[in-house]
Amino acid sequence: MTSQTFASSAFTRTILSHAQRSGLCQEQLLQRAGICLSLLDGQGLRVPGHLVDQLWRECERLGAGATFGCEMVNGMATTSLQGLNILLDSASTLRASLGCFVQFLPRVTDAVLAELEEVDGQARLHLRSVDQQPHFFALDAATLTLVRNIARRLGRAPGAVFTGVELTLQQAAGEWLRSVGIEVQEGPHPCLTLPLASLDEPLLGANPFLHQSMLRHWQTEVAQHARSDGLELARHWLTAGDQPIERIAERLGYRQPSNFIRAFRKQFGITPKQFRLGV
Repeated sequence: MTSQTFASSAFTRTILSHAQRSGLCQEQLLQRAGICLSLLDGQGLRVPGHLVDQLWRECERLGAGATFGCEMVNGMATTSLQGLNILLDSASTLRASLGCFVQFLPRVTDAVLAELEEVDGQARLHLRSVDQQPHFFALDAATLTLVRNIARRLGRAPGAVFTGVELTLQQAAGEWLRSVGIEVQEGPHPCLTLPLASLDEPLLGANPFLHQSMLRHWQTEVAQHARSDGLELARHWLTAGDQPIERIAERLGYRQPSNFIRAFRKQFGITPKQFRLGV
């Protein structure tokens, strides 16, 4: 079954930009991966997850080396996270920063879910795949970006922050991690481990005013996307059954059906009734 996950257009452009710097042809990669340029033209656009994974595979087929994903760290830290790093850098503590990362990563890609676990005096940041395991290039890029950025926010070397990192069998990030003094083990998914006390350490770039401003922005973005996703679901309910429009509005959290009708018309240009009738 085709994956319904996605990656942001900014993340996809980061892959292509790195591929071009590595000597690969962007046009050939897009054609072979089946990605239309229209998916990459604007901000906030989504590229289906299975196409992004195909893009990784085409990079490998066209000659990208095993460390291709590892080499993407700088690009991952700037353009591909769409400003998320400003929010993470300005948090007061590492706990607050990672909390925002876990909460808002699905706005960048929902192919991987982040989970912060606290157990036996350790903090473990898991990166679990939602569907099939992403290409190891993607896992390497994500793992090393997190290691470097977390260490940078605390103002310490990576080897002084992390007690260990688990990688999947194919990942190539182990060589770099060992070179900076981090113990590497094999696991079912990437997992970063550090002392639990590190979560309450202040960040070098803490800026309460900037953080609250960025937090409001990201919370607004999430709410807007949630409403948009809800209206997409409404279209499915309108065509797949005979639920009253009032009931659909109620299920989506609208207190007044008129508010739902107004939002639906603003999104799609017609009312729910007209959509149901095929007008």
